[in-house]
Amino acid sequence: MRRLRHLLLVSGALMIAVLALSACGDDSGDGPAYVDITDRPEIEIYDNEHTTSQQIHLIAGQTADYTVFPPYGEEHSPIPQPCGAYEATPTFEMVVHAMEHGAVVIWYSPEHISDGEKQQLTEITARHFEDGDYVIQAPYGGLDAPIMLIAWGVRLPLEDVEERAIDQFFDEFHDEAPEPLAAGGCPTAG
Repeated sequence: MRRLRHLLLVSGALMIAVLALSACGDDSGDGPAYVDITDRPEIEIYDNEHTTSQQIHLIAGQTADYTVFPPYGEEHSPIPQPCGAYEATPTFEMVVHAMEHGAVVIWYSPEHISDGEKQQLTEITARHFEDGDYVIQAPYGGLDAPIMLIAWGVRLPLEDVEERAIDQFFDEFHDEAPEPLAAGGCPTAG
């Protein structure tokens, strides 16, 4: 009886360990479980007066008084930021105009990502750009996270380069803005 009880305890513990390990793996069992970006508690989705279709164009050169940095919407320049990867922080007012036309912005903190991670982001940006997505990649030293994905009315901070999360962000939020892509809101950087 004692041996049977011991065998049941050991097999029960083994079963719990197997279940715990399978719950920690992704679809292939090779890593941590993937969490859909819309289920992540850190995603910020704004549905307010700053994300309505009645956005205000500022006079060229005028600055906006944004409520959140980097901004997810609000008033902006009449000139959109061209799509592409940048080495310097572009004007927020121009970036917001590109987002009004469906662009996704990949902001990164130069102090908190390695050169290798920056290269990964640049490759992801290039792939999305080649696929016809409106995408801007740029540094911004004022981020609360190493990487911040932003589209019109939505922000997702990332602690590292998560290609799957970035791709899902594009699937969910690219071209989800008040103005259509076809209206020319993110011309190619020359």
